Amino acid sequence: MTSTKTDRRRRLRELAILFLKLGTIAFGGPAAHIAMMRDEVVEKRKWLTDEEFLDLNSAASLIPGPNSTELAIHIGNLRAGWPGLIVAGVCFIVPAMVIVLAFAWIYVAYGQLPQVEAILYGIQPVVIAIILKALWELSKTAVKNVWLGMLCFVALILTLTGINELVIYFSGPALSSP
Repeated sequence: MTSTKTDRRRRLRELAILFLKLGTIAFGGPAAHIAMMRDEVVEKRKWLTDEEFLDLNSAASLIPGPNSTELAIHIGNLRAGWPGLIVAGVCFIVPAMVIVLAFAWIYVAYGQLPQVEAILYGIQPVVIAIILKALWELSKTAVKNVWLGMLCFVALILTLTGINELVIYFSGPALSSP
């Protein structure tokens, strides 16, 4: 067996382990998923730099569909080509699907679950902390000068006021240089 095949198998195994883990434990929606992915692939594994991760995340944001799933698939593709794309996507999606199906079955079988509401309420501060940490780390890479910092702030305000994100995306380049 050649070292290339050995390397590809190792990379596929690493992708499977990582995205099975993230698909199982990543609660809180795409922003929390992306924050956890950044921690894993930039901080812990050093597969990507912050700038590369930010570029991938930006590209995934422009494609219709769930950003975190698209980002997982992109990372898989970069790490191990087409097989990596499939492994990362399947391993990220399937655990969440199984968990949702299990909760749906329990809900149908046993009615409302007030105990689960308390658990999910307790998870919210952790999810918010994960997202804020990722935003802080990514801002160090994305915000290269005061003008871009102000532009990011304006984009945040426009997003919070309900302006369509495509309008913000396409306005950004026009305003990106003072």
